[in-house]
Amino acid sequence: MIAARVASRKMLVSKVVSARTTSLALRTLRTSTSTAATEDVASASGAWKSAAGVLLAAGGLVGGATTLTMCEQSRQSNVRDPNTIYAQNAAAKQMAEDNKEDMHVENMKGDMSCYAKVAVLAERRESEKLQRQMSQPRQQAEEESAPAIRATSAKPAPDASPSSITEEEQRFEEQTRQAKKHSGGLKLFSGNGNMALASEIARFLGINLGKATVGRFADGEVNVMVHENVRGKDTYIIQPTCPPVNDNIMELLLMVSTLRRASARRITVVIPYYGYARQDRKMQARVPISAADVARLLESMGIDRVIAVDLHCGQIQGFFGPRVPVDNLDGGVVGLDYFGSKDLHNPVVVSPDAGGVYRAKKFKEGLAYKHDMQDIGLAMIIKQRARAGTVDQMDLVGDVTDCDCIIVDDMIDTAGTLCKAADVLVAKGARRVFAFASHGLLSGPGNDRIANSKLEECVILNTIPTSPQREANEKLTELSVAPLLAQTIFNIHAKKSISALFK
Repeated sequence: MIAARVASRKMLVSKVVSARTTSLALRTLRTSTSTAATEDVASASGAWKSAAGVLLAAGGLVGGATTLTMCEQSRQSNVRDPNTIYAQNAAAKQMAEDNKEDMHVENMKGDMSCYAKVAVLAERRESEKLQRQMSQPRQQAEEESAPAIRATSAKPAPDASPSSITEEEQRFEEQTRQAKKHSGGLKLFSGNGNMALASEIARFLGINLGKATVGRFADGEVNVMVHENVRGKDTYIIQPTCPPVNDNIMELLLMVSTLRRASARRITVVIPYYGYARQDRKMQARVPISAADVARLLESMGIDRVIAVDLHCGQIQGFFGPRVPVDNLDGGVVGLDYFGSKDLHNPVVVSPDAGGVYRAKKFKEGLAYKHDMQDIGLAMIIKQRARAGTVDQMDLVGDVTDCDCIIVDDMIDTAGTLCKAADVLVAKGARRVFAFASHGLLSGPGNDRIANSKLEECVILNTIPTSPQREANEKLTELSVAPLLAQTIFNIHAKKSISALFK
């Protein structure tokens, strides 16, 4: 073992001696070149030959006679050989680097042996050579490769085969594949609020949901654990705060805290249904503004962005600070195609209260623009509540005689207001009455009331998980909001416009 080490060190010493001899020959070569400018050609040729002899003795010149002849010919003529010039520049650069390395070794501690200095110099040269070899193929591989969106899995879900998706979904997937080339890491997580919707969004994006545990301890406390690396990733949490409201909010807060402590680059919460949204102002003394309090809770946990669908009131966006932008998506765009494909007779869009007139007007304008329905009316129902959840009286503003009415609202809770509005419209001469709402809570007797009402059909979105009772209701139709949310996530991640989705 000791003999092998001594032999290797002697070899390194011989290499360094050879390199220094080569550097000395190159210095002689440069001196001869500068001197030859003032002397005759014969004396310069002698100097070049002497320098070449030194190089040949050191083993630093390959094919010495041929190279010497080319150098002499180049000096005797006015035409410079580019290869010779480049070779001289490279040799001068290498000599400068050797001198720099020699100075670095000489500046080391004086008690270091010559073998140690040679070993340090050889190791440094080998490391620089490896770095140069690795940097070239790495850059070429990054330009040629097309990495997928760095999410949980780059493989698309099995259901996303070209034979089982529509033309619009194929176009969306093509855009996703193109954006994968310049996109960073994306992670999609979900709580227990609406796993079906989260899985559908992941399928549209062509990724899998992130691996995480969201369960309960024995005493009922929420247990959250993320099983993937999210450092520096763009993370999205899909969690509606629907019933059970408090459990879902707590899951969302702890998931945000987990990702923030795991050094996620950006945390965007996707809240299809925003709980506590109806308590957005003080209607009487000594009551909280719960919508603002929930916003402050989320903001204090460190979220970076909020995506919601049809907030009960637009001012909820202002409850978040300026550093947390809120994207309030219009769920009505999902219902436009559905009602546009129906054979409606004298359609009239009806708002169930004064606060929803703007929403009903946008729905009317969307039908007129997208499906070329020019003769669409607008009506409004003025309701007077005796207390929360109970309507005392309803008055209609507008004409609905022999018309197909579409009641447009943001949510259906117990369906008491909706069913009474349908009765008023039928009493005023309406031909058929439809209903559309983004959030179908259907609390308590809501599902049974719709089944026994005078409504022709009630259309809702899947922002809230469905149930067997809803599926058994023949008057209830559920549309998917997953394509809209998936497109929004895609545009945010790819730094594209969101307002273009609603034009």
